[in-house]
Amino acid sequence: KNVCMTSFQSYRDQRFPVSNIRLLETDDMSITWGTFHLTDELYIQKYSADTNNPENKYFLSHFCISGNTESTITKRQFSIFGGQHSFFSVRELSSVHLHIAPSRRGDNSFFEYSLSQQYFKEHFIQDSRVLNDMANRIEKEPFCWVGKNPSITPSMTYLISEITRQPYSGAMRSLFLECKIIELYLAQIHSFDSCDCKILKLSRGDIDRLYDARDYISENLNKKVSISTLSREIGINQTKLKAGFKQLFGTTIFDYAIDQKMKLAIALLEENRLSLTEISDKTGYSHPNHFSSAFKRKFGVSPSMFEFRHQ
Repeated sequence: KNVCMTSFQSYRDQRFPVSNIRLLETDDMSITWGTFHLTDELYIQKYSADTNNPENKYFLSHFCISGNTESTITKRQFSIFGGQHSFFSVRELSSVHLHIAPSRRGDNSFFEYSLSQQYFKEHFIQDSRVLNDMANRIEKEPFCWVGKNPSITPSMTYLISEITRQPYSGAMRSLFLECKIIELYLAQIHSFDSCDCKILKLSRGDIDRLYDARDYISENLNKKVSISTLSREIGINQTKLKAGFKQLFGTTIFDYAIDQKMKLAIALLEENRLSLTEISDKTGYSHPNHFSSAFKRKFGVSPSMFEFRHQ
């Protein structure tokens, strides 16, 4: 199938104070990403007519890299928080009400891709529990949300980084983009199908503490943080901390910490300014060999190979 991406379109959405948003489109696929800065909460309404190619919005995947978004579509409300991803299926879309909160750490950042109904059907995975569930529901409902928001993994972060930096041009770029979007699509489906669906009742205070726990981990990547230490620091019992964290963020505390360490490692490797010893120290590993082993388990290549490929 011949896929031909249009040229980059950079535009500024006047509803956002400062924005740098990019769009790529084909007949079957749209890719959008960017950053914008908020000093206060923003409430906006988007219509299907706002999109360049509404028929490509049948399947929409959203990565909330930083910032929090609450949305209402056809009377269904959902939230996506920084560091999470989710996807939706849309048969009919008239309007979307968005409530976007400022990021705790500077700019709000996102990445999205969307697929036409035909393209989605051609790439439907029959043995995926989450896709089959959505397919059954979309026949009865005009809008379907997967219902959970797992954490963005380092491998997803790497794929998004590859897509947005555009290493190729012309026909090679088009093929590269389609392949990377399919990789991202598969990674998401695996993430959703692996989620534990057991529901724990969490109060607003519990949720706030779990977000504090996530922030504490992210801010102390150079340290080994035990469950007992985290429980004591945040003020929540260990049972609720472990189960609630998995439910809210779609990953265990240990896996989240590893993911964040690897995300930091990739950023430091791409900067190409620090040695592997320095990077292992910043990511909380006592020895570079331990860091290299963890990196290879996660990405299938050693950090020295990754560093070489990005020089």
